[in-house]
Amino acid sequence: MNKLYQKIPFLLELFINGSFVFIYSFYTANKLESSLVSPVIIEMLLEVFTYTAPFVVLLSVISFYIRSKSSDDFFRRYIFSLICVIPMFITYGDLQFAFWLAAVHLFSSVLSLYETPRSKETKKQVQKVEKASSILEQIKLAPAQIVIISFSAIILIGSLLLALPISAAEGKSISFIDAFFTATSATCVTGLSTLSLSENFSFMGQIIVLVLIQIGGLGYMTLYSSMTILLGKSLAVRDQVMMQDLLDISSLEDLFQMIINIIKYTLVIEIVGGIILTIAFNFQGFEFGEALYYGVFHSISAFCNAGFSLFDNSLEDFALNPFIHGTVSALIFLGGLGFIVLKELEYVFLKGGKIINLSVHSKIVLATNIVLVVLVGLYIFFGEFLNGLTALNFWEKIQISLFQSITTRTAGFNTISLSSFHPHTIYLFSLIMFIGASPGSTGGGIKTTTFAILFQSVKATLRGKDKVEFFDRTVPNIIVVRAIAIIVISLMIVSFFILLMMRLEPEHDFLSLFFEVVSSFATVGLSLGITPYLSVAGKISLAILMFIGRVGPLTLALAVGQKRGDSGNLKYPEGRVMIG
Repeated sequence: MNKLYQKIPFLLELFINGSFVFIYSFYTANKLESSLVSPVIIEMLLEVFTYTAPFVVLLSVISFYIRSKSSDDFFRRYIFSLICVIPMFITYGDLQFAFWLAAVHLFSSVLSLYETPRSKETKKQVQKVEKASSILEQIKLAPAQIVIISFSAIILIGSLLLALPISAAEGKSISFIDAFFTATSATCVTGLSTLSLSENFSFMGQIIVLVLIQIGGLGYMTLYSSMTILLGKSLAVRDQVMMQDLLDISSLEDLFQMIINIIKYTLVIEIVGGIILTIAFNFQGFEFGEALYYGVFHSISAFCNAGFSLFDNSLEDFALNPFIHGTVSALIFLGGLGFIVLKELEYVFLKGGKIINLSVHSKIVLATNIVLVVLVGLYIFFGEFLNGLTALNFWEKIQISLFQSITTRTAGFNTISLSSFHPHTIYLFSLIMFIGASPGSTGGGIKTTTFAILFQSVKATLRGKDKVEFFDRTVPNIIVVRAIAIIVISLMIVSFFILLMMRLEPEHDFLSLFFEVVSSFATVGLSLGITPYLSVAGKISLAILMFIGRVGPLTLALAVGQKRGDSGNLKYPEGRVMIG
């Protein structure tokens, strides 16, 4: 009887709010048109749901509080429910807010059903779960293989959702290949799209794309761990070990602290960016609700370095609005630094730390990013002064040059048509796209640290040194070997796909195909306009390339070449080989 009492709030939420989500979703997609159901009745039902949904969620929150051992236990385990219910009453009577918050809380309630049981009464159930999972344990997937499988599953689910009629705009239809390409691009935070988001996708379809961007930007396992902690659950031992491997962290204490920091930085940066962009779009003449949607969407897309925009010409209409392109630039830059660097910057700027105390990793990341932004910005400014930027004044030229310097390397937004640039500038863009963002960030590419290690390695070789050094520190040889391996594998992959695309798309010129391939591999999303006109084989090829670029060429190689067992600790004698 006690168990039934505890399940009543969930059953009510499943029935009432579940019906609300179902009816509203299909009604907004014009899928409930019927002679038997009057639109007036549906609107009345939605109005009733709008006012009852907050109380249903509140009932669940009260139930959670009664079942909690203490207030601390309640806040630790059910803080997400409070995050949902408070805004529902603040915006009480707002249909869209009620719908989205009710849908999100219902989703979290369904997930909570899979929480590992801890009581003695459920000991047999635990044993059944352990027995069922023993089959999976025997597979012994490595972290790299789990990353591959998880991203593949997310892309497949996203493709199926985007292919549904509810995801298409009124009067439009989305083929599965276009849904697959868009889902891959969003999950891999690339930004390339064969269809216009604003014209071909409904509100629901755009939200699905946004969710895929957020999942892809943070990484599935990072997001899973973050949501697990946010929902008050505990990570399984295997998940803890895997996250330590993925985030390159040695202790469990550091692991949980890093996951909490990821949650904090993501929420704070995206919320602040969304607020600023909302105000900026509102000043541009958009209504508040529309400005809020545009602000939140572009804030998440920019921080995740995705490059997806709800405007067909990206941000060209706001090229000279510093509040919009400046905020987007800051979000891109912060998202491309990596969470480890953000943590150290927080210590420096908010807690009185000194820049000199930053780790070698953070110093390399910051120095490389700043140098690349400045050098590329100067090249665009002077190289396109009398060409693509000729119609602009001095200050406007600086704005365009700086924005394109930041966004081209990782994000994929643009404030000027790329077709107006010289071919040599487009080639430079390809080079910096190949470098990409920094490790542990939301961006792609071979990463700035990999490029910096290669540069220092060449420098050390020319000076007759056998050690790679940064800021009075020596980089271990194994790291140098990995960096070179990443670059070589990446060059081989890009070269192969350039050759493949030249074979599949003979009607397009070489520079456009070259640019498209590098943009896909580096998950940038910039294009010279050929993406919508690619063949089915071309779209599939670029989707595969985006996937490779997002999971990382070395991760993919490790996943495919993973061996069980150990080859031993044999060490062979050295053999000299002539090179050069």
